[in-house]
Amino acid sequence: MMRYNIYTILFLLLFSSCDDFLEEIPKDKIIPETVQEYDELLYGEAYMRAQDMVAKYLDLMTDDVKSYAKTRGFSDAREKAYGYYAWQADPEMAISGARNSDDAWEWYYHSILICNMTLEDLPDASGSLTDKEDVMGQAHFLRAWNYFMLVNLYGQPFNQETASIDLGVPINDVTGMEDKQFLRSSVAKNYSFIEEDLETAIDLLLSSNKEKDNFKININAAYLFASRVALYQKKYTEAIKFANLALANKSALYDLNSKNPSDRFINYKNPEIIFSYGEEVTPYYSSGYIYKSNFPISDDLGNLYVSGDLRKQNFFKSGLPKKNGSGETTGVFGFAMRTSELYLNRAEAYAESGEIDKAMKDINKLRSNRFSSADYMREATTKEEAINIIREERRMEFCFERHRWFDLRRWDRPSITHVFIRDKKNDVIETYVLKQDDPAYTLPLPFAVTTNNKEIKNIDRPERNPEN
Repeated sequence: MMRYNIYTILFLLLFSSCDDFLEEIPKDKIIPETVQEYDELLYGEAYMRAQDMVAKYLDLMTDDVKSYAKTRGFSDAREKAYGYYAWQADPEMAISGARNSDDAWEWYYHSILICNMTLEDLPDASGSLTDKEDVMGQAHFLRAWNYFMLVNLYGQPFNQETASIDLGVPINDVTGMEDKQFLRSSVAKNYSFIEEDLETAIDLLLSSNKEKDNFKININAAYLFASRVALYQKKYTEAIKFANLALANKSALYDLNSKNPSDRFINYKNPEIIFSYGEEVTPYYSSGYIYKSNFPISDDLGNLYVSGDLRKQNFFKSGLPKKNGSGETTGVFGFAMRTSELYLNRAEAYAESGEIDKAMKDINKLRSNRFSSADYMREATTKEEAINIIREERRMEFCFERHRWFDLRRWDRPSITHVFIRDKKNDVIETYVLKQDDPAYTLPLPFAVTTNNKEIKNIDRPERNPEN
């Protein structure tokens, strides 16, 4: 496959000055000329692939992990992970005082730039209308995905009453050189832009109607993503609508009773996978990863899996996550959009809308494929009971798939306590507390961004010392 890696000039753009971290591609440089070349450009530079480990700290900030010092001879991950695990004001700072670069901002805006370039120039490329619609649909999806990730990392949590004034992230939909500052848009504008891109992506993907494998963006992935975006904004009717559209096309769940125990859950045999993407392993805590011993699953999460729930043995090994693995052995990337999310998105939307029976039907449909016994049924008589059950199921089902932090942000942002063991002899134990609705539920902008752009506003994130 052709890799435009990426025309040399793109690597000059992101942090070269205070104005140009979202900009530029000189028009006299090498430009794709065919639809196929734009398709390859997107896949090589805008899709998240196995080597692209960004936002690898997400689950470290949740209540799904704990820390201990035992390393079994491997590298000690706590040096780099401390700032995120302990919700420090500057999470990029390691214990040693060295700075670890948060490269998520750069990666997502790089991908956005590729999407902008594709959408601007593809209409003039050679190729069929059907192929152009397909590639443009992918570009709109990817751009929406990138902004969704950015606003949920660096933007304030979505609140319908204050979204119009809450800090989001800058929006840039151009590719040329512009002499202007790119400042933060509001959360409301971010979500509006995301929705517009997704609506266009769906129209284009429907029109092109191309059959694809799970490694390329497809109409069901767009429906699922639209359901997620609607759910995050509490647009429950929309969340249900898009989940229904996807489930009408693909509704299979992975029956763990028939799964080979030696297979990773995220593997090419998994019938739930709609779209496969991302790195092969989860840094800091995955079974088999070099840092595996420092951040096992929390007792709170582990205790949710009751007798008969096959997820515990399929998702973990000795208390360490093992959902994904090397693409050479699994046949897929490490992360996936799955039909199980469609059931859980719809269940949550039903419950929030007061349709408890429909919500629990979706929950028990999922659980029937996760239990070894007939004792999988959950019941709820009130809206509150149903919502609590659904939140537990999301936590168990999507652990270490980068859902939990975003779910905590959009729900009630609860208090979380992390115990940090500073030395291998367990002599220094520190307790850190993320308070209810803490400002640290939003990440500060990366140091490289604020250094090069003095005009961009950052959040006020408190200093955090150990409680003991």
